[in-house]
Formats: sequence, C-alpha cells, structure tokens
Amino acid sequence: MDLGLGGKVVLVTAASRGIGLACARRFIAEGATVAISARRADGLAAAVAQLGGAGRVTSHAADLTSEAETARLLDEVDRAHGRLDVLVSNTGGPRIAAFVDTTLADWAAAYELLLRPAVQLAHGAARRMTAAGGGSIVFLTSTWVKQPKPGGVLSAAMRSAVSALAKQLALELAPHRIRVNQVLPGATGTDRMRAILASAAHRSGATEEDELRKVVADIPLARWASPEEIADAVAFLASARSAFITGTALQVDGGAVRSTL
Repeated sequence: MDLGLGGKVVLVTAASRGIGLACARRFIAEGATVAISARRADGLAAAVAQLGGAGRVTSHAADLTSEAETARLLDEVDRAHGRLDVLVSNTGGPRIAAFVDTTLADWAAAYELLLRPAVQLAHGAARRMTAAGGGSIVFLTSTWVKQPKPGGVLSAAMRSAVSALAKQLALELAPHRIRVNQVLPGATGTDRMRAILASAAHRSGATEEDELRKVVADIPLARWASPEEIADAVAFLASARSAFITGTALQVDGGAVRSTL
C-alpha cells in the first residue's frame, strides 16, 4: 500500500537507535525526506550510515531538555528542507523504580526527559504546520499509560501527561488540518528493553531468557514486538491513509492490554 508519504518532510526524535531509528527507516522507504535527532552526534552518524536513503536523511544533534536547542533543531529542519510535514515525537525512558524508591530528583528528570520535549516539539511544529496549512503529529507513548506495570511509575505518569496532551492537541489543531495521534508500544525488542530484562535478571537471580518468558507470558501473541512493527503503525498514522483519524491512541502490544476502552 502506498501511504502517500513520498516527498514529505519528517522529523523523528530519539532516532539514533531502537524505535526511532526504525521509524526513520520506514519513512525513507516510503519516499519521505527524514530529519533525525538525538543527543549524541556520533550515534546519529552511525544511524545515518545504517539508513542510507540517497541523501534523503539529515541528522541534527540536540538536547531536547533545552528550549533553545529544541528551537534550534526545528530551525535547522526549516533551513535544510523548507518545511515540516510530520513530527514523530519520541523520547527515551526514565528510571525503572517502585514509587517509594523514587526521589523528587527522579520526577524532575522524568519530566525533563519525557514531557518537556513533547511540549516543546509540538509547540514549535504546530506553529509551522498551521502556517503551512496542515500536517501530522505522532507521539510515541506506552501501553503503561493504560495498564501500568511494577516499576513503571515514572514512565506511566509522564507518558500519561503526553497522552492527554495528544488528545487536547487533536481537538485544538483539527481546524488547522493538523492531525495528532499516538502510538502505544507494548514490550518491544529494543536495547532499552533488553537492559530492563538484564536488570530484572540481576535482581531475581534468573536468566534474561527467564525474564523474557515472564514478559511474553502476558502477551496473547506470545512474543514481543520488533521496532519495525511499531514503525509501521507510526507511518500509517502519519500518512494520508489515516486522513480521518485524529485523537486516537493505537496500541501495538500483541493484545497485552485487555481493556475495551
């Protein structure tokens, strides 16, 4: 299926690896021009080498906890490509810890990592898309906003705020022909997820394979997702093939969340 993304300009953040990198690769395959961002220039250089894209990818190192660097990132995309059609707002994850073991510093760090970048990116992108006559914003959140897991309090709380932001923006930006949606990944085979498994194995004395079996035991499809499967959902929601979809939260979780809402 042609998603109608050819010639579009897409910004993907946290795109040097994992889900962000898979999203960039998917958009390039659809014929889009992609600007990728992450904190470290060396990680971005490695990502660009993997992506190829025949000149259709640019890299932009930026610390999205900084208002100034976020503004610079968006300005760089403007200068490089002349417009912004799609924003994929992706971030890393915060510390895994039980609520009673967290500190106020943990909460401040989680805000800086997850919520602040989403607000800053959406604010800048929405203004540009409004002036251009439309666009699409996709936030990557998590199934933890619907079905929390032990140790996920920082992620669930901050990503739930991003989820609420997405709903509000879908309402406010619809008159400007800007669609806003979110993708909620479940357990996905990323470096971060493997690190979480390793940490759990260290605490329990089990193996990482044992911990993975525990994770997939709660997933009806009996496996975790690949980053590419999350990227497929992101590309669809960003594309013209979902032109009448806005304000939705699409779970990509193998059936792990069982609620009807």
